[in-house]
Amino acid sequence: MNVLLIGASGRTGRLIAEKLHAAAIPFCPLIRNAAKSDAFERFGVRPLIADLTGDFSHVFSGVHTVIYAAGSAETEGSEQERLIDRDSIIKSVDYAKQSSVGLFVVISALLAYAPERSQLALQHYAQMKRESDDYVIASGLDYLVLRPGTLTMEPGVGTIQIVSDADSPRDPVAREDVAEVVLDALKARLVNKVIGFVGGDVPIGDALARV
Repeated sequence: MNVLLIGASGRTGRLIAEKLHAAAIPFCPLIRNAAKSDAFERFGVRPLIADLTGDFSHVFSGVHTVIYAAGSAETEGSEQERLIDRDSIIKSVDYAKQSSVGLFVVISALLAYAPERSQLALQHYAQMKRESDDYVIASGLDYLVLRPGTLTMEPGVGTIQIVSDADSPRDPVAREDVAEVVLDALKARLVNKVIGFVGGDVPIGDALARV
């Protein structure tokens, strides 16, 4: 399995990188900031540098699985939400199709189930996530759309709860557990599924087995 990890230097991306490395799954990190390259030396890999708002089609050659973990920061505003949470995902899907990628995995958000019911400040973000999710699903590629709830930087606990909507209060989920969901979903060869999840008490492997 040759994995392209887009957004590998982000808060969730770097945890996914650690999980892939620990599982001895070959991967290539794609990052936007060359200054963060040194962080990947311990993995024995040299990251690719690309601007996600430009043409980065060249990085998809020979790739079997794409994991899109990039995302706009909370303070960057609606323009970056459009560029990073929708447009660059759409471009990535198109590049993946051109390169005959086998699986496209995107880290979305629980809010994408119902953007119109999100808090006003989050509605645009949620709508961008939903539009890019819909594009992935309709692409013809094998896909996994992962929709975690509110994220934290707390240590992972290895348990989650599968949900299928954005209604009612939910327990937050650690980014480390999101990374574990990605790894376990790859190992289980899950495809063509939209998986919503939040903090819970079901072991991740067991939760995914019930999807």
